[in-house]
Amino acid sequence: MKNEESSQDYENLAEGALTLSYFRNARRRKLLATKPLNAELWSELLVQHPILARLTYGEKSRLRDLTTIFLAEKQFELVRGLSLDEFQKASLAVQACLPVLELGIDWYNDWSTLILVPKEFKEQMLTPDGHLVHETNEELGGEILPLGPVILSWRDIEDSGWGEGYNVVIHEMAHKLDARNGGVDGCPPLHSDMDFEQWKTVFTLAFTDLERQARRLGRKAEAQLAIDPYAATDPGEFFAVCSEVFFETPQVLKKQYPGVFDLLMRFYKQNPLRQSDSRV
Repeated sequence: MKNEESSQDYENLAEGALTLSYFRNARRRKLLATKPLNAELWSELLVQHPILARLTYGEKSRLRDLTTIFLAEKQFELVRGLSLDEFQKASLAVQACLPVLELGIDWYNDWSTLILVPKEFKEQMLTPDGHLVHETNEELGGEILPLGPVILSWRDIEDSGWGEGYNVVIHEMAHKLDARNGGVDGCPPLHSDMDFEQWKTVFTLAFTDLERQARRLGRKAEAQLAIDPYAATDPGEFFAVCSEVFFETPQVLKKQYPGVFDLLMRFYKQNPLRQSDSRV
């Protein structure tokens, strides 16, 4: 009897999920048909973000659709006096959607809120009793919170998307993708044609190598390493930083860790080293 009840509960949940998906997709189709992202605004976004230049006409069109949906479905909470216009919000959104261009916007369905602050912020840590707060000295440009929201510094967002290797938006979105199958451990949910053991081996070897180099160089690491030594913090940060480099300066990652580059190319289903397409 208990098994029958459990089976029925599962069927009810599955049916509910399908119904929710149906209405969500219908709402998205209506949105794209009636309120697509403004064409002039979209053209400006393409000009202002060199990392998008490599995309084909079809990819740019799909990215425009994803950006439209992202802006409609995510909540932007502006704090500490921050004010953003339509272009600035779209600038954030288009960078957030680039990693899921081939994965689909549903990869972001498990969270809804972006908390935006004017500049870098200090991480606040709650003690086990949940009352006292300890502030670290480290300033952050972004962070994902356990209950879903993403915190981003607008100053860091402005420094992202220029093809120079840094992208706080892609970094935090990579953390969100990573977290979809549990903790932020450097391994997102892999596609059925990808092998977990291969991923673990390749990423562990690269992470260990960067960690060794960063430790040897000490304070000189940031200036001398091609990849931000912050990636050597832990496997989760390594995946996020490598994702930034993959989309911003892919040639650097390809040269430094070709195995990591190839696996990210398979995961994101994109080749950022492909010849660019100048069409809008």
